[in-house]
Amino acid sequence: MTDAVANKPETELAPEWGPAMSALSEKRRAYVIALYDEDAPRKGQGLFIYAAQVAGYGTPTSSKKSLGVIGSRIAHDDRVQAAIVEYSHRCLRAIPPEAIRALKDLIRDPNHKDHARAIAMVLDRADPVQTLHTVEVKDNSHDTEQISKRVLAKIEEIARRYNLGPPPKIIDGECSAVEAST
Repeated sequence: MTDAVANKPETELAPEWGPAMSALSEKRRAYVIALYDEDAPRKGQGLFIYAAQVAGYGTPTSSKKSLGVIGSRIAHDDRVQAAIVEYSHRCLRAIPPEAIRALKDLIRDPNHKDHARAIAMVLDRADPVQTLHTVEVKDNSHDTEQISKRVLAKIEEIARRYNLGPPPKIIDGECSAVEAST
């Protein structure tokens, strides 16, 4: 820590919390932050127990079982879950510098098994390949009268070929819209 940072009052170093984290007690806020510790175990391997201990829940003689129950209850509280979402977004926005450094290290190591893949990934995002598609839509609809004449001619041809007699007579007429009466 530099001297300039070390000499700042604690209020200037404290983060400004969003509404969900601000709504929590100091202990619950510490619980949420502990879930993201680098030293925290994975979920299913004691994460809730760890977070409860770090936040100051339980007593020095509390069993892992009781800390696990406390941690699970806290983790499933709606207010804590909202704070977890809020804190996750904050953590996610802070990761890119580390990710970029790791990517640079990978690209600078030509012997790394994913060296070529990393280069391709960067190039795809920096200068994406552009493809051009041309779609031609043709209106192949025909006049319904012509289509009807062809269908009727085909029916007559089939009727003659198989000696089915004269084709059925077409009912000709006009239609008009009529309003329904209630």
